Amino acid sequence: MKMVAFSRALLSLSTIFVKIASASRCSPAFIEKPNLSGASILDIQAQEAHNFSATSLGPGTNEGGRYTISFCNVTVTHTHPGWNDTIYTQVWLPLREWNGRFQALGGGGYATGFGETYLTYAVARGFASASTYGGVPVANGKDTMPTDLSWALSSENNVNWSLLEDYASKATIDMAVIGQQITKSYYEKPANYSYFAGCSGGGRQGLLMAQKYPDVFDGILAVAPALNIQRFIPAGFWASQVMNEIGVYPSPCEVRSFVKAAVEACDRLDGVEDGIISSPDLCQVNASDFVGKSYTCNGIPKTFSASSAKVIQAAWSGSRSVSKRDGWYGVNKDAALGTTYVPTACPANNTCYSSGSDLFGNWLKYLVAKDSSFSTGNMTQEEFFEGLRSSNIDYSAMLGTNDPDLSNFKANGGKMITWHGMADEAIPPLGTIAYYEEVLKNDPKAHDFYRFFEAPGVGHCYGGLGPIPNGAMSQLLEWVENGHAPAVLHATKGSNNTARDLCPYPLRQKYIGGDPRNATSFTCAK
Repeated sequence: MKMVAFSRALLSLSTIFVKIASASRCSPAFIEKPNLSGASILDIQAQEAHNFSATSLGPGTNEGGRYTISFCNVTVTHTHPGWNDTIYTQVWLPLREWNGRFQALGGGGYATGFGETYLTYAVARGFASASTYGGVPVANGKDTMPTDLSWALSSENNVNWSLLEDYASKATIDMAVIGQQITKSYYEKPANYSYFAGCSGGGRQGLLMAQKYPDVFDGILAVAPALNIQRFIPAGFWASQVMNEIGVYPSPCEVRSFVKAAVEACDRLDGVEDGIISSPDLCQVNASDFVGKSYTCNGIPKTFSASSAKVIQAAWSGSRSVSKRDGWYGVNKDAALGTTYVPTACPANNTCYSSGSDLFGNWLKYLVAKDSSFSTGNMTQEEFFEGLRSSNIDYSAMLGTNDPDLSNFKANGGKMITWHGMADEAIPPLGTIAYYEEVLKNDPKAHDFYRFFEAPGVGHCYGGLGPIPNGAMSQLLEWVENGHAPAVLHATKGSNNTARDLCPYPLRQKYIGGDPRNATSFTCAK
C-alpha cells in the first residue's frame, strides 16, 4: 500500500512538473520575438487557456460543432513603420497532442481572419494555428461575411492604401511568418509541414500565397476564392442596377420562385432528379421563358412578370453580357439570389424595394466613388460601367490575385486544392473556372500539383443542397505528405444524406444508375 501511495505521489508530482513546464513555455519571456522584415513588433502576450469552448468549423466545411480545447494563446501585435497600422495576429498552440503541423487560416468578406471561429476547430484537430485581424479595425472575426469597408478611406476621396495593402496581402504573409516562428519557438522545433486553409476572401489569400510567396506553405486549400475581387464585387451590383433603372423590385418570393423554376427545368440534365443543377452550362433556360407562368406565394397564385424576368436574367447573365471588357460573370441558376444579387424586401403595404447588398454596395461607395455619402441607387448605366472599369484599373495589381503562373509554387513542391460550389450565391464560379483554365494554358501539367473541383449544388463555402467535401484538408495532407493525389474529393452531408465524389476539372459527375444518394451511382466523365 505504501508503494502504491508513493507511486501515486510521484505521478502527481510529475503531472505538476509537466504543467509548470508547459506554463513556463507559454509566456512572453520564453517565446522568441518574431523576426518580421519591414515591421516592428509592438507586443507579445501569451498565456495558457484551459478547457476553452467555442462553436467552430473549418474553412469550406459544414461539419462544425462545439469544441473544448486547451492551448497556449499567443497574441503578437505589430506595425509597419510609417503605415500607421496596428495588426493583431493570434497563434494558438495545442498544449497536448500537437500533430506536428502548422495551419494558417484565412478570413472572408472584408476581414482577413475569423479568429476563434476557425482556430478552435483547427486546434481541436491538433494543428498549431494562426489567424490575423489584419489591421482592419471593424473586423471582429465573428461575422460570417464582414461587409464594412469604411476603413478603406483615410478621408473623403482618399483611399487608406496602407490598410488596403494589409488586407490585400501584407497581413497574410506576416501571419504566416509570425505563426511559423512562434510555433518553432514554443515547441522548440519547426512544424513538419505548413498549410493554409481559407474560403472566399480566405481562398483568395491562399492563392495569393501560392502566387506571391510560393515557398511558405507545403499545401494550400483555397475554397471559392475571391479572385478578381476588384471586378466581381462591383459587378455583382448589376441586377440591383437594373432594378433601379426600371423601377421594378421583385418580391423575395418571386425571386425564389424563378430559381425554383430554373432548377425544375434543368435538374434532370445530368440524368437524375435531385434538386441540383450538376451541369450549369447545359442549363440554357432564360428568365423570360417563365414569363406568364404561375407560381405561388403564401398560398396565393401569382404570375411571373416580364419586368421581374429582366432583373433575374441580369443576375444570371452578369454584366459581362453587356460589356465583356468591364463586366463580370453572373451566378448559376440554382444560386440563392435574395441574399446578394437580387436583395429585395416588401413591407406590409406590399411595395417592394431593394434592401441592398453591403458586400457590393460598399465597394462602390468607398473604393469606387471614394465617398461615404455616395448613393448607389442613383447611378446611370454609364456611370456603373465606368465604375467597374476604374475599379479594375485602380485595384487589379493589389487585389486581383489572378496570376496563372504558379511555376515557383510547383518548383517548391507545393500542392493546392481549390473547390467551388456551383450554386455559390456570392462569387460566380465561372470566374474560378476561367482562372484555372488560364493556369492549365500556362502549364498543361498543372494538374500534377494543383487540382480544381466543381461542387454541384453547394452554396458559398457551405450550404445548399449539394454534398460538401468536408475532408478536403485531410486529402490535401495525404497528397503533400504521402504523395497520394486526390483523384476525387469525397463529399458528404448533402440533401437526404447524399454522398458524391467531386470530379477534378474538366471532368464532371455523370449518373450511371442506382441510388442517387450514393457516390457509387456516379462516375467522372467529360
